[in-house]
Amino acid sequence: MLTEPVTYQDPCNISRNGGLAKQGRELVKALCTDFRDMRDNGDYNHCCGGGGGYIPMGPPFKRRRMESGRVKAEQIRETGAKTVIVPCHNCIDQIRDLNKEYDLGIKAVHFKTIIPHMMIIPDDMKHEEESE
Repeated sequence: MLTEPVTYQDPCNISRNGGLAKQGRELVKALCTDFRDMRDNGDYNHCCGGGGGYIPMGPPFKRRRMESGRVKAEQIRETGAKTVIVPCHNCIDQIRDLNKEYDLGIKAVHFKTIIPHMMIIPDDMKHEEESE
């Protein structure tokens, strides 16, 4: 279980368009003891600035991404979180860039990375080397 302050990035496509903002938070709360929600979250979230094809467009668009992500960086900083859990590939790349640009001091972690590390696997299901 994560004990440091954690926040959750609402990806536009997953949370607002997909209607999964509540489910994302429920999962995050199951993984940590100190969940801190961002202001204007869920249906009212601010885009991180990495969607819409900006990430793969490369260096010519990085300055614009950083400027459009300023609000998201401020939201993250306001939570005091040390970890941002992110369910979107574009968002995680953008938030990692925002971390460097705005010196947020956070770690951005994808659900698919953190969940397997947090799972409790019964001994009878472990590989022989793991249960020794």
